[in-house]
Amino acid sequence: MAVNRDFTKNYNLGGGELFLKLKEESNFRYFGATNEFKVNFSQDKLEHESSETNVLVTDLEVVKKVTAEVSFTTEDLNKEVLALAFGGEYNDSTQSSGSVTDQEFDNVQGGLVYELGKVKVSNVVVTYEDDDGNEQTAEENKDYSVNYNFGTIEIAKGGAIDGKDIKVDYNYAEIVVTEFKSLNKLTKEMSLRFMTDPQIGQPKQTTIHRIILSLEGDYSLKDLNNLVKLSFKGKILKDDTKEDGKQFLETIMLAS
Repeated sequence: MAVNRDFTKNYNLGGGELFLKLKEESNFRYFGATNEFKVNFSQDKLEHESSETNVLVTDLEVVKKVTAEVSFTTEDLNKEVLALAFGGEYNDSTQSSGSVTDQEFDNVQGGLVYELGKVKVSNVVVTYEDDDGNEQTAEENKDYSVNYNFGTIEIAKGGAIDGKDIKVDYNYAEIVVTEFKSLNKLTKEMSLRFMTDPQIGQPKQTTIHRIILSLEGDYSLKDLNNLVKLSFKGKILKDDTKEDGKQFLETIMLAS
């Protein structure tokens, strides 16, 4: 049974499995899992207020435009579908395990992020020379922070190593690295299908017939196999071929 929506409200559809279909395709492909899938509606309205009494009363309201947006974060991403949807290419390569000693970075600046050149790092130690020329060990989460999955170091503003030359020691794990190239910020037009099977209540299928997705934040992926989470936002387009109440999204209750 199809469920009509009141498009003045916002909806959190919960968690489930997400499927994607490009406009030119006939079948949905598995895209990823999400713990929270939100749909937000807003309206651009014209209102007329009666002035026949001392109290202004709205006696006419015309909706000019309905805007619908979706936001979600996916895990267990299907990298083939991600590359296809965003017009990108990807390569898989193997990073052998190893270690690095005294990797040098000159005049690091607070607030900037520096790449180590390896992903899935561990045992990171940062050293520097103090004003007397003595070697000191910088303090993690005070002078710098590490993204161990991506293999980057962010320098703290005003910390002990801000503006200094540093050396970095670290280990890195053996791993298959997926690197995307030419990944676009926006997708082509597509459809989304969201399947939920809650512990309480009926399972349901929600279909967004037309949408343009965009990637949120840093989408220069280097290690999708180990950091398989991305956030997306999307602008839902009205589908005039669907009946009123189902032009933005359509939900069907499924048998338990």
